Amino acid sequence: MPQTIIDRLHREYKETKKITLPDYLLAPARGYALVRWAQELWVYYQQEGIIVRPFDELPPLKLSQEPGLETTIQDVHKFIVSDLNLIPLETRKAVFEYATLQEPPQQAWHQIAPLLCAQLDHLDDETLKEELTWKFSPVAEILWTLTWFFMERQKVIPPQSVNMVSGRFPYYLWLTDDNTQSFWEPEQPLCRWEWLAMDIYEKVKSNEQ
Repeated sequence: MPQTIIDRLHREYKETKKITLPDYLLAPARGYALVRWAQELWVYYQQEGIIVRPFDELPPLKLSQEPGLETTIQDVHKFIVSDLNLIPLETRKAVFEYATLQEPPQQAWHQIAPLLCAQLDHLDDETLKEELTWKFSPVAEILWTLTWFFMERQKVIPPQSVNMVSGRFPYYLWLTDDNTQSFWEPEQPLCRWEWLAMDIYEKVKSNEQ
């Protein structure tokens, strides 16, 4: 079985205290490199399981060079396997697998939405609305994460004067150059967590009929 990129980086770092990233994993100056990193993470999961010990010794591997984006692939991994998110681990892994596949975002969402609906279809209408409007709910956290994938897939780049700022994955803000909140948001529906939440709501209610 071929060595994973993560294992190779770990071995290199242990031997030289340096790491040499392939070009496709380099953090871009604008935007971020999440999809390719997540694909490598998924390969590691398949071969070694979800305990990625090499990450404990590697330096933080940032997804972007933008000053407001401090997110690392280690942060993404911790979010996927975190016990704090009440959605079952196997469901979370399946969601991320679909998100990293080389297929149109619309097709990925078609595969992912039923997995999230299954987490909510037992709720009454009031509780369902609460779960889908509270940005820190387990499902909303997943939706925020998916917008990262969908924005990269659809090559969404904000205006030059607007910056994506994230201090804790998967949440982020759009701020202007003077650090005030921007009203800009992506035009693509799949890149807005509120739209994804509304789509989930409609799908759950449709399944009840």
